[in-house]
This record gives sequence, structure tokens and C-alpha cells, in this order.
Amino acid sequence: MARPSPVHAPSPTLTPAQRFPAAAPYLEALAEGRLLIKHCSACGSAHFYPREHCPFCGHAPTEWLTTRGVGTVYSFSIVRGAKRPTAVAVVELPEGPRITTSVIDADVFGLRIGDPVELHVSEGAEGVPAATFTTPEANRARAYAAQALRAAANGISADDDAPPLRQAAVVGAGSMGSGITTALLAAGLPVTLIDRSEAVLESARQTVGNHFDAMVKRGRLSAEDAAARRAALHLSTRVEDVAQADLVIEAVWEQLALKQEIFAQIDRHAPAHAILGSNTSALDIDRIADATSRPGQVVGLHFFSPAHVMPLLEVVRGPRTRPEVVAAAQRIGSRLRKTAVVVGVCHGFVGNRLLIARDQEADRLLLEGALPQQIDRVLTEFGLPMGSYELADMAGGIELVHRVRQERGQHDPILAGLVAAGRLGQKTGKGFYRYDPGKRRPIPDPEVTALIEQASRELGIERRAIGDDEVRDRLLLPMLNEGAKLVEEGIVDRASDIDVVWQRGFGWPAWRGGPMYHADRLGAAWVLRRLGELQERFGERFRPAALLERLAREGGRFVPGAD
Repeated sequence: MARPSPVHAPSPTLTPAQRFPAAAPYLEALAEGRLLIKHCSACGSAHFYPREHCPFCGHAPTEWLTTRGVGTVYSFSIVRGAKRPTAVAVVELPEGPRITTSVIDADVFGLRIGDPVELHVSEGAEGVPAATFTTPEANRARAYAAQALRAAANGISADDDAPPLRQAAVVGAGSMGSGITTALLAAGLPVTLIDRSEAVLESARQTVGNHFDAMVKRGRLSAEDAAARRAALHLSTRVEDVAQADLVIEAVWEQLALKQEIFAQIDRHAPAHAILGSNTSALDIDRIADATSRPGQVVGLHFFSPAHVMPLLEVVRGPRTRPEVVAAAQRIGSRLRKTAVVVGVCHGFVGNRLLIARDQEADRLLLEGALPQQIDRVLTEFGLPMGSYELADMAGGIELVHRVRQERGQHDPILAGLVAAGRLGQKTGKGFYRYDPGKRRPIPDPEVTALIEQASRELGIERRAIGDDEVRDRLLLPMLNEGAKLVEEGIVDRASDIDVVWQRGFGWPAWRGGPMYHADRLGAAWVLRRLGELQERFGERFRPAALLERLAREGGRFVPGAD
């Protein structure tokens, strides 16, 4: 008879400090943001190894020495395609040792031998702190980004006299309506979701429920709380059911006449005190408010997709929106755990106005000789999480923009060709790029190159090789110019709010501060001169804003004292 195998108790999980006790002080210091090295009192040398014996003279013991946490780049190699900006580097410390490390979360493409770097502890394998570095410029930008976020939040205050927010309604159960509903439920608000289609409503219920189920599986929500949130969702095909809502958010297709029709219906049934919010991403809030008898209660609540994930809410203040309603909208954003930035009325508000300026220029670059992969690479190497065309493929932008341009009577041969070929983005497995089944990595497609070249011929445009520097300037400088116009038009209370919108809504990296911070780093005089060159070559769309001219003349900044 075979003997039973012995049962061994599971080995306890040891922390790295327990497995390597000699390194424990080093790891503890890193967790506190300090870098330790070893120093030998016998020969006076320092080294980066947690050993008792000096590797130079053999003396023991050696002692720990706290470094200044700075160094210079001795050598480096950029890791292209990394999830965050990364350069594997050898950094020379002023205390003596050269250490192999990484420079991260900084402009690694602008890195040079001899550049100063500063300790920037990151999370390594098993959650162990790792001694990585960043640049002083990136640290200054991060400090500014945090300051800008605080400034945007400073105007939000409690109001004990405001009507309580107990019930919400969302009109429109598409992807945005479903996301907004999810965010409201997660904030503890019962929601009535309204749509004329029962099938769309049922699909939205499934989408919302799937989100909460996924949170339960990840351990971020209890099953009881998930069930309570699902139970707080009510579906209806009747706009009349906004009658009990303190907050009504319209989330229908981006078409002015349709939104006016919906608001007229909401106006007939919503309580007098209710806040009437529109999720429009670009339309005139005041014209939407014209459809109601209470324009002072109408405010823009522009969520970013996916609405339950993205941390930004543009609160659009119409010329007749009551201050109390704007303040209430800001508090709603806070309750939803979003950064609420108040903006004025203009086409595209803040975020999309800059995005439209950039992407229109990107489309011109395609016709002149660039390809989607070059444009997207230039933007991601600058630090943005995604380029124009990868974003369009992911977010359904091909179909959306094509439809909008058709409604305006504009013909775009590239978009028309993509739609005709069934290339609608990731959801169809091909758009500006092609995608392997189940994958999201964009793969350049010769079919798209041929389609773009055909569009250039159709429009009589001779294609040419366009360098990365020109691509970058033509994409980014129009954004900075539009930002200057937003400030001079009074659309934002402060230039730093533009930076917050792009940080929180579009992933502009904190280590670059924001578009207006970036403009200050380039210098108003340089931006003005370069825009003038582009204007002379490509036309009036590059005409510099008056504010930019004034700042260049006076040596001023968009964000004084940001450094």
C-alpha cells in the first residue's frame, strides 16, 4: 500500500525586505522618497550595492549614506512604445556611483547626456519601490498641474439653502446616457433613464449592470451595494417621468433641433427647481435654453467618454444660467468624483475647441503627405496617451464626424472612403488602422494609405514628405493659439483651467503641465514667430491671437508664477 504524501504547510509569503534583509534600509528609505548608497570609511569610496564588504577594498562593515537624490545623465536609451515615457539610463550621482536606472515621466525624447535628473520613486515588481529618476522640468510641471487642479476646485462650496439632490433623470440611453447613469448611481442617486426605444433601454440596463458586476469581481464593490445600485435604476419611455427629478440630464444625439425638442418636453414636466443639464459637447447652451421657459435653470454638463470613468466635467455657463445653478452643477461634479471646470459658451467649449483645431490640421496633413501612423507617433512621443487617428478608431469618431460633416454639407473624401469600406474603427476591426481579432494594437494598413493618396489626387493636392517638426508645430500650435483666444474671449476664468481640462479630459501628461503651461515654456515670442511663419505659408487659420501678440510684446505669460 502506497504511503500518503506528506502534507506541507504553505510557505509564508516573504516581502523583498525579508528575503534580502541587507537591503531593508534601502527599500525603507525609497518608500520615504530617499535614496541610500553604501560608503566605505576605509577607502572613502561609495557604491550602489547593499553589501557589507566594500567592493573596492574589501573592508567591512560599510555604512549607509543618504544621497541628495539628484544626478546627471551619463548615458541613456529611449524605450519606444513603453506605456509611460521611459529611457533606460546610467545616472551619475554627485556622491560618486553611477547607477543603472530609468528616467521616466518626462520628455525623454528631449533628453541629453549631462542633463540633470532628480529621484522619482516608482513602483517596481511586487509593488517594491524602485529608484527611478525624472527631470527637474517635469517635476516643476507636475507641481504646477497640482496647483492648477486646486485652483479649479477652489470655487466649489457647500450651500445649505440649495434644494436637496435626491433623484436624477437621464434622457437618452445610448453610450453617453448609460455612462452618465452609471456615474449617478455610483454616487448614490436613484436614476430614471428615459428613451423612446425599449430595446435601447434594456441594452443600457445590461451595460450598467455589467459595470457593477465587474466591480464586484474586482473586489471594488460588495454584491449588496451592486444590487442596491441596480435596484435604484428605473427605465421609462415617457419624458413625463422626469416629474420627480431634481436633476435632469439630456444625452441625445448632438443635433441642436433634437436637443431643443427634448428640452421643450422636459420643461413641461420637470419640477420648477430642477437643474436642466445638457451633455452637449459643442452646441450653444443658450439656444438650447431658448426651448424652455426657464433658461436660468439650463446648464451644460459635458461629460467625457466613457462618462463613468473620465474624471472631468465641463460645466458650461450660459449667459442666462443662474449663478446658483452653476454652483450646484459644480457640486454635482464633486459628488460624482469629477473635476468640474466652469467654462463659457463657444463652439466646442474648451476641450473640444482645442481638439477640433488640432484634428482639422491633422486631416490637412494627411492630404498633404503625412500618414496616420506618423501623426499619431508625433503626438504620443510628445506625451499624449493616444494620437488623433488611434483615438478616432477607439471612440467611433469616423462615423460620428462623417455624419456631422454630411449634415453640414461638407465632403471629406477620406472619411467617406473609410465609411464606404466599412472601416468604422476598432468595433469593425479596421478604421484608420487594422486590428487583429481581439486586439487593440493599431497596425498600419496599405489600404488606408491608398485611400488617402486617392483623396489627395481627387482634391488636386500634390503629396510631399513632411518632417516631424512641422507635423508637431502644425498640430500643437493651433491648440495653444485657440487657448489664447479662449482667455481673451473670457470663456475661462483663468488660463490654467484650460490645462486642467486637457489633463483630466484628454490625458495631457502632468509632466508637461498643460497646453498653456507648454506655451509659456516655449515663450510667447517664439510661438508668435512660428505661427507667423505658418500663417505666411498656409493661410489665415494660423493668425496669432491678439493676446499672444500682447504677451510676446510685454514678455508676459499665460500662467504667471507657474514656476
